[in-house]
Amino acid sequence: MKNVLWKRFYAVMAFVSLVAAGSLTACSDNEDGYDSGVTGLTVPQELLSEGITVARSGGTTTFAVQSLDAVQVSSSETWCTVQASAPSATLKAVTVTVTVQENTDVNDRTAIITLAAGSSSQQVSVKQTAADGLLVEAPAPVAAEGGTLKIALTTNGEPEVTCSVDWIARVQTKANMAERTYTFTVDKNESYSATDRIGRITFTLGTLTETVDVVQKPGRTYDWVGMNSDAVTLAKQMYAGINIGNTMEVPGGETGWGNPRVSKEYIDGLKAAGFNAVRIPCAWDSHIINQETNEIDPAWLDRVSEVVGYCRDNEMYAIVNIHWDGGWLEDHILGGINDAINQEQHDLWTQIANKLNVYDEYLLFAGCNEPGMNETSAAGVVEPEDIRTIMAYEQTFVDAVRATGGNNATRCLIVQTPSTRISDAVSGTFDVPQDEATGRLLVEAHFYEPYNFCLMEEDASWGNTFWYWGAPNHVEGSEHNPTWGEEDHVLSQFELLKTHFADRGIPCIIGEYSAMARTVSENQAAHDASRAYWNEVVTREAKNHGIVPFHWETGSEVDRNTGAVTDPGVIGGIMQGAAEGVYPF
Repeated sequence: MKNVLWKRFYAVMAFVSLVAAGSLTACSDNEDGYDSGVTGLTVPQELLSEGITVARSGGTTTFAVQSLDAVQVSSSETWCTVQASAPSATLKAVTVTVTVQENTDVNDRTAIITLAAGSSSQQVSVKQTAADGLLVEAPAPVAAEGGTLKIALTTNGEPEVTCSVDWIARVQTKANMAERTYTFTVDKNESYSATDRIGRITFTLGTLTETVDVVQKPGRTYDWVGMNSDAVTLAKQMYAGINIGNTMEVPGGETGWGNPRVSKEYIDGLKAAGFNAVRIPCAWDSHIINQETNEIDPAWLDRVSEVVGYCRDNEMYAIVNIHWDGGWLEDHILGGINDAINQEQHDLWTQIANKLNVYDEYLLFAGCNEPGMNETSAAGVVEPEDIRTIMAYEQTFVDAVRATGGNNATRCLIVQTPSTRISDAVSGTFDVPQDEATGRLLVEAHFYEPYNFCLMEEDASWGNTFWYWGAPNHVEGSEHNPTWGEEDHVLSQFELLKTHFADRGIPCIIGEYSAMARTVSENQAAHDASRAYWNEVVTREAKNHGIVPFHWETGSEVDRNTGAVTDPGVIGGIMQGAAEGVYPF
C-alpha cells in the first residue's frame, strides 16, 4: 500500500527574493538612467524574459517601469498582489510593488502580472519555489536472503538518507533524479527469530523528516531442545561462563566504550577457549524511542537477538539482563517503590521476552544487575524496606516474562541479591519471587573480594593494595601481601550461598568476578600468578558450592575481534578451576 507522507513546511527565515531587474537599454539623458522622452510603457527586457523569482517564504519586492500614462496592474493569482505608483512628473518613472504570500504547498507556482498603460501592455512572471515535501512509498517485505531494495520518492529536494541498522545500506547511483528512486542493499538475515526484523530508513529534507520501515523475514530455522530443563539441570550443564563486558550495556550503543561490535567470530573464539555460557549485559532504557509507552527501538531488539543467536549456534548458554544503563532502576532503590520505574521494568521485560521468546532453554533472563549497589556503603543494603523494594521489582520482572507465555512460561530466570553482595543475600529478609513455574529460578551475586586485590587502585590510610594473593604467591617482606580474603574467605562466602540457596534447590550464579591487572614494581611474575590462581580458586569453589561462575571480561583478556585468548594466565586459571570444580547437585 502506498504510504503518502505530505507535510507543510512553515519557514522561519528572513525574506529573501531575487529580482531579475536590469538597466533599461534606451538612451538616457539624465543621471538616473530614465529616458525623459519616453512615449509609451517601457519594462526592462530582463524582467520580461526571466521574470521575478521569490523564495517560498514570500514577501515584498519592487521594480521600476517608465510610462507617460498611469499604469494599471493586475495579477493572475490571489497569492500575488501588485500595485503601481503614479508616474513621476519629471522622469515618468512608475514603481511597481509585488507582494507574495508564503508558499505552503509542495509545488512551485507562477503568477502573471499584467501592466497596461494607454495602448501598451506587458506581462511579467512571478515564480515562487515550493515548500519542502516528501512522498515516500513504503517497500514490500524483504526475503530472508536479502538483496536489492528500491524505494520511490516524490520530492522537490535532495533528502539526506540514513539507515538505523547496518544490514541496510544505500547504494549511491546516478539515477535520474526526477524519478527519485533510491536503491539500498539488504543483507541476508542470519538471525533466529519468531518475528520479522525491522530497520528504519530516514529521509530528511530541510526541517522535514520522514521514515519508512524495512521489514525482513527471519533467516534461520531452529530445531532446538525445548524447555524441559529446570534450573538445577541447566546449572549442571554450564561448564564455565564469561561476560561480554563494557559492550552491549553501554548506554546508547555497544561501541561507546571502545570495544567493537560483537561478532560471530568473537563468540566462536569464546567457545574455542572453553566457555559454554555467556552473560550479555544489556542497556535498554537508553534505547527507548517512546517515553510514554517505554517502546524499545526495534533495531536494538534485533541486535540483541542476533548476538543471542551467535551463542545458540555454538550451543552456548546465554544470559540477557537489564544492566545499569544510567542507573534508572538500580540507583533508585532507597525510599520505596517508584511506580514509574516499576512500570518501565514491566514494559521493558514484556518487550524483551516477546522478542526472544523463540529461543529455547539455552537462553536465560536476569531481572537487573546490582540493585542498590551505588546507593549504599560497604555495609550493603541493610534496611528491610529497601530489600523488599528490590524484591518487588524482581517480582515484576518474573510476572512480566511469564505473562508472555510460550517458551517464557517455563524459561529459567535469575534474580539478583540486594547490591549483589553475598552478605545481603543471606541477611534474612531477601528471598526469591513467587513463580508459577516450579524450580525455574536462580539467584545472582557478584564477587570482587578481597577488594584490596580485585578493585583497589592505590594505597589508602586504612590499608594497602594487595598485589599478591594465595598461599603460593606471597612475596617475602612486601607491604602488598594480603591480610585478609584468601582461600578460606572464598570458601566461607560461597558456603553461605550454598546453604541459603543451592541446598534448597535454587542454584546461584556469580554473575561477575575478576581481579584487576597491575604493573607492579616488586615481583610482576608473582602478581600475574596471583591473578591466575585467584580465578582458578574462585571458579573451582563456585562450582563446588552450586554456583555457576561468569568471569567479568572487558577486552583485556580475550581479543574482541577474533576471540583469541590474550591473557593465558587468567583464562587458563579459569579453565583449570572449571575442570576441577564439581557441582553438588
